[in-house]
Amino acid sequence: MPVLDDFGIESAALGDVAAGFVVARVDTLSIDAWIRTTLSDAGMHETAALGETIPALGVGQIVETNSSDLAVGDWVYGMLSAQTHALVPAAGLRKLDVQPGMTPSDFAGPLNVTGGITAWVGLIRVAQVQAGDVVVVSGAAGAVGSVVVQLAKARGARVIGIAGGPAKCSYLVDTLGADVAIDYKSGDLARQLAAAAPDGVDVFFDNVGGETLDIVLDNLAPAGARIAICGAISQYQNLDDVRGPKLYLRLAERNAMMKGFVVSYYEADYPTAMAEIAALMQAGKLTLPEHVVSGIDHFPDALLMLFDGSHLGNLVVKP
Repeated sequence: MPVLDDFGIESAALGDVAAGFVVARVDTLSIDAWIRTTLSDAGMHETAALGETIPALGVGQIVETNSSDLAVGDWVYGMLSAQTHALVPAAGLRKLDVQPGMTPSDFAGPLNVTGGITAWVGLIRVAQVQAGDVVVVSGAAGAVGSVVVQLAKARGARVIGIAGGPAKCSYLVDTLGADVAIDYKSGDLARQLAAAAPDGVDVFFDNVGGETLDIVLDNLAPAGARIAICGAISQYQNLDDVRGPKLYLRLAERNAMMKGFVVSYYEADYPTAMAEIAALMQAGKLTLPEHVVSGIDHFPDALLMLFDGSHLGNLVVKP
C-alpha cells in the first residue's frame, strides 16, 4: 500500500504550446480506484512510471491554446492528471456543454465517465436492470455506487446498499433513497443480506469483490440473476494474489450471468447515459455529494482515503 512519503510535489515550467496542444487550468480531479492500480506492476491499467505525474481524469478550463478546436475559456474533460495546469493534446479532451443548472464539476461526478456513466453502463447495459428487480450494490456510498442506487430506484427496482458504518448507511437510505442499507462492519453480512432479500438477489453491482462477492453469489435469485463486475477495491492492494469467487458454481446452479465490463467499450452509449442522468438531476431525483480535498499537495491524501473509508459520495481534489 502506498504511503504519503512515496509522493512528492514538483514545480515545472510548461514551455511552449505546440500546434494541436492546449493548456488547461485544472479545476476538479476525480479520485477513482483505478488510479491505485496504476501504481503497481501487476495493475489492470497501464503502470504509471516512477517520477511521472499520477494519472487522473478531471475537468479544467482552457487558459492557452494552439488548437482550432478549443478556445480560451472552454471547459474540457480528460486525462488532466495530478497537477494544477495540464499541457495536453486538444484531441485528448472533450469540450463540455455546461447546461443551466449544472456546474463544470458535475462532469467529474454524476456525469463523469468513471462515475455516473460507469454506473449507468454497468446497471443498464450489462446487468439489464428491470422494474421489480432486487438490486444489491456493494461500495454503495462511493461515487459509482451512489449513482447506481439512484438509477436503480428510478428504474423501479428495490435497492439494497452495502456500506461501512452507520453514517454511510443513513446516507444510503435518507439521501439516496435506498430501501435497505446493510452495514458490513456490524456483523454477519450473509445473515443481513438473506434477511433483506429473502427471495434472492436479481442484480448485483459489484465494486468490492472478495468475500462480499461470494456472499451475494450464495444469495442469488433462483433463476436469471445478473452480476456486473465493475471493480474489486478489496483486492487492489495485492494484485499479485487476487482472491476469486469460491462460489462461482452458483451461476450455473441458478442460471445466472456474471460479466465484467470496462466503460470505454460502451462509448456509443455515453450520450444516452448522460441524458438520463442529467434529466434525473434536473428533476431532483439524483444527487452526488462531493467530498472535496483542497490543494494539489493533498492529492495523495485523497487517494489513500479511498481505502480507509473516510469519504462519502464523490471524492475529488480541487487543485
